[in-house]
Amino acid sequence: MRALIINGDDFGFSPEANAGILKAHREGVLTSASLMVTGEAHKEAAAAARDNPALDVGLHLVVCRGLSLLDSGRVAGLVDAQGAFASNPVVTGLRYFFDRRLRSQLRDECRAQVEKHLELVGYLNHINGHLNFHAHPVICDIVMDLAAEFRIPCLRLVREPLLTTLRLSRAAAARKVVEAVIFRLLSARMRRLAKARGLKSNDWLFGLHQSGRFTESYLHGLIPRLPQGVTEIYFHPAADVGRTPPPAEAQREVALLTDPRLKELLAANGVKLTTFAEIARQSRN
Repeated sequence: MRALIINGDDFGFSPEANAGILKAHREGVLTSASLMVTGEAHKEAAAAARDNPALDVGLHLVVCRGLSLLDSGRVAGLVDAQGAFASNPVVTGLRYFFDRRLRSQLRDECRAQVEKHLELVGYLNHINGHLNFHAHPVICDIVMDLAAEFRIPCLRLVREPLLTTLRLSRAAAARKVVEAVIFRLLSARMRRLAKARGLKSNDWLFGLHQSGRFTESYLHGLIPRLPQGVTEIYFHPAADVGRTPPPAEAQREVALLTDPRLKELLAANGVKLTTFAEIARQSRN
């Protein structure tokens, strides 16, 4: 069986992100979204989640390049005076790993975001991280504990088949190889921990190496090459709502996901659309 979760990250980040995700869901093949509870438009996103029950909305945990949910005084080691996390993911990741004094603040922040999501949406079937920070060893351990405590059944596994992506796009090959090595190690650890706790995840993922660079040829070439099991492809769609237009690549993702030919291609290749909510239901049966 080949099952596919098509996810929109950054739900709640802006009105443009909300509009793109909702259009891709209502008119296309997007089945899932990840909510940033500290985003500019998170309240509108949460209201839309309640109005679109078929859209499975998980938590997009933010601990880098975004805003804290807690008061800056409470997490002063993590954020600046305006409550913003640092923007460099490499430096931030190293700091979180080596500075043990930050771990209690990280735990408080992650817990607050989980609780806020549940307050806004009413359910939580899956967690992932902005910039995939949920795979970071320190954040991963916190997420595992919170998933068990709040009975969150699923996590995103950042496990992308590198050779498949390189066959479809050789651009930035060196960067993709480095990313693959790092996230293959992190995901192997996460997979072991998740299995020990009875948590579910996707088997495979696409979007890490090609983030912001999806094209029709790449996406249409990927569908016949999807491996057996459950794959997640994540996008960052956004649509123009009359303010500053979002990046062209984000608007292109909306067009790709609402193209009727994509739905036909999925059917022709026997790929079933699914959600983390469905994976959780199947595991309980």
